Amino acid sequence: TIGEEYCNDENRMERLVFHPDYTYSDFVGQILPNVTEGNVSYEFTPGPFTHLLDKAYKNPGVEFYLIVEEINRGNAPAIFGEVFQLLDRVDSGESEYGISNADIARIVYGDETHKVRIPSNMSIIATMNTSDQNVFTLDTAFQRRWSMRMIENDLSKVTYADVKIMDTDVTWRRFNT
Repeated sequence: TIGEEYCNDENRMERLVFHPDYTYSDFVGQILPNVTEGNVSYEFTPGPFTHLLDKAYKNPGVEFYLIVEEINRGNAPAIFGEVFQLLDRVDSGESEYGISNADIARIVYGDETHKVRIPSNMSIIATMNTSDQNVFTLDTAFQRRWSMRMIENDLSKVTYADVKIMDTDVTWRRFNT
């Protein structure tokens, strides 16, 4: 669905999977050591969010997509952190509110005092399997910032739809309904 309805160009998207060990630092970026000629320095290394935000800001006429697979397998509100505030958008598509984050601002705008906003040409699309057990719940404050829709399984393209499941009389098609 993502490839057919939104984007299948790897140059215009970042795809990642949330899981229980995925963190804000993985998502936004983190300060990591850099060893050059025996000298150690520490510098901010952008994560997928910051990397794509930078590309979107520098290419305003091109649509970019951050694809978060299995958003409910990680602690999404903790992973998003203050980026959560950027999910509220105005009619033009840009973030309604800006946040202060010197590391992101330095990478994207070249000015650590610049307020960070998601531009209108950057979308965040997330998938989740609501049938999974042992996943994190998405609180209502987080959920209301997304347009959610159910995508039904399409068994018309699979060869195993009428195959019985293990030692039962139930087919995958019947199990799906």
